[in-house]
Amino acid sequence: MSNGTELYKMTQGVLTLDDKLAQEIVNAVGGVMRETFSVDVTPGAFEVGEGMVSLVGDVSGVIGMVQSQLEGALTLCLTFETVRNILPQVMGRSIAITHEMAVDAVGEITNMIFGQIKRDMSERGFQLKLGIPCVVTGKGHFVSHFHRGKYMIVPFNLDGQVFQVHVALHDNGKAS
Repeated sequence: MSNGTELYKMTQGVLTLDDKLAQEIVNAVGGVMRETFSVDVTPGAFEVGEGMVSLVGDVSGVIGMVQSQLEGALTLCLTFETVRNILPQVMGRSIAITHEMAVDAVGEITNMIFGQIKRDMSERGFQLKLGIPCVVTGKGHFVSHFHRGKYMIVPFNLDGQVFQVHVALHDNGKAS
């Protein structure tokens, strides 16, 4: 594994796991959390690694991602506690947050965050296609990405609770 200062570049013109992408993730997550839930999150140092990685959480939003030469996935991994702490900001304090509400919210949050990342990437000239988010749930579940490429994990802290954004990329062998 390498730290966030080392850059991973596959080919020129193709999305890379670098400081710029990490900053776009930080901006998207921070903006969605601030604008939607009126909470501030603190990003941690990102890491770039290679091969399989397992993320642990209670509820995760996953979106497939395709570019001319790349395939990958973007994952937002949270605990139910984190989701239950932020949802009352928009649902009201008197509403009991159910499992179904938490799942729906993570799907929506994932869509908002990665929609912003896609807009930022488009402004830089990247033509990304994102799939429809799916949500994986279960106390302490693992999301394992089996891929042949590299990954980036950007951790965030929200009032002592940690959640992660994970980006996994691999070259699909197709020339543009």
